[in-house]
Amino acid sequence: MSSLNPIFDEIKSNKVSKSNSQPKGKPTKPRKERSDKTQNCKLPVDHILHMQLRRYVKLAYSLYMKKTGKPLSQTKFNTLLLRYVLNHQDIINWDWPYKDSKRYMHTNLLKSEHREIGGPYGLAIQKGFSDRKTVYIMIKSGVQWLERGGDLEKII
Repeated sequence: MSSLNPIFDEIKSNKVSKSNSQPKGKPTKPRKERSDKTQNCKLPVDHILHMQLRRYVKLAYSLYMKKTGKPLSQTKFNTLLLRYVLNHQDIINWDWPYKDSKRYMHTNLLKSEHREIGGPYGLAIQKGFSDRKTVYIMIKSGVQWLERGGDLEKII
């Protein structure tokens, strides 16, 4: 018994070739990575650091809104602070005690910026710390810089 549509007859007799196969003769190249791709890094925060970072977001919100016309999220502020500290490494105090508090905040640095921290020749390797500990110390140093009278407008 044959079907009304001849295509189904071909499927039954396995005469249809697979259309998913790669064209022969063309090697596939890996796709180029986007230049604006980000790397998420979460950092442990204790209760005090969490409150300080939230307070500075609320203080910087109106400045950021005037400058960009977009709202400022906590992750965006953390990223801006980390980027500022990365460009001004003289404010980093590498002696902060580190403890994983199981409470985290996030940053989204560009991949190229994150390589300066966690790459093969990054700050984490130079100091002998993990990437997370390095980011924590940098954020903590940035908050302390703000507490001592640092300017929020420089960060934004």
